[in-house]
Amino acid sequence: MRAMEGSGSSDAPSPDLAAAAARAASTARDRFAVRRAALFWQEEGSDGLTCIAAAGEGGAEGWLGRTLAAGVGMAGRAVAEGRPVWSADLLADSRVPIAAWLRERLEREGLHSVAATPLRVGGVVRGALGLLDGAGRSFDDEDLRRLARLADEAALDLERAI
Repeated sequence: MRAMEGSGSSDAPSPDLAAAAARAASTARDRFAVRRAALFWQEEGSDGLTCIAAAGEGGAEGWLGRTLAAGVGMAGRAVAEGRPVWSADLLADSRVPIAAWLRERLEREGLHSVAATPLRVGGVVRGALGLLDGAGRSFDDEDLRRLARLADEAALDLERAI
């Protein structure tokens, strides 16, 4: 498999896993009408998360292969807490650490509001599905429940792909 730039991992996801992740990100973006959706994956034995799919204007450039350390960003927080989480303005949220590359992407794309939920494959948290949108977007409890249901659906597809 090919190496992914900035991933800290020597292996890219399998084509089946990449395709399942891309479907999940695209579906999330469409269902929630957000500017971007991203799927972060945690390889077995790793604490970090790698972006293996992103859907949004401009494609996945600047997202794929980028990594988040444990607990970093909303994806890391969702994985650490094992539940859906969100921030009205991640760039200004002092409770959530942000990787330098992620801050740059959020600023460049004008993304402030971020929601994420863990992805459980075979009962084990293996990643997170995130929604990213402009300032002023909010995610209520029902939105977070819908996102969690979508992640559960995506997890079935991801499980078949690994």
